[in-house]
Amino acid sequence: MEIREAQPGDLDAWVNLRRALWPDDPSESLFAEAKRVLTSSDEVCYLLIHPSLGAVGFIEAALHPGADAPYAHVEGWFISPEYRRQGQGRKLMDRIEQWCLHRAIRTLTSDTTPKYPLSPTAHARCGFRTLAELKIFIRELQPPGTDDTVPPDMSGR
Repeated sequence: MEIREAQPGDLDAWVNLRRALWPDDPSESLFAEAKRVLTSSDEVCYLLIHPSLGAVGFIEAALHPGADAPYAHVEGWFISPEYRRQGQGRKLMDRIEQWCLHRAIRTLTSDTTPKYPLSPTAHARCGFRTLAELKIFIRELQPPGTDDTVPPDMSGR
């Protein structure tokens, strides 16, 4: 299999892979983001190309300013299920590492959620270590009078 940087002619295949990774995101957003990556000097996408099937995986990364130095972040990483556990994900990650080092970037970060249970093992196999685990909580607030419930007395009495 070949790994190469994404080109404008790859948009449809690339967006299909992005849709497989982020099925809840609108197709228009996935397409617009991919187009932005193609024109950015601070973002990149590499595709994993099967000789007869075309794109079967991708990795995207972006440069970010840091407190001490810039760093790169893996924004998306996906391999079609039938090509996993063959070292292809590692090859994509190696390509991103080379992209970073070519730009004198010495720190590469990534993240995941419980929605992607295979991701922690894949990251560990590529030499990543867990920095922190994070839970984000949300509570939808209703202005008074917009529902049938009575809001609690917040006056402190």
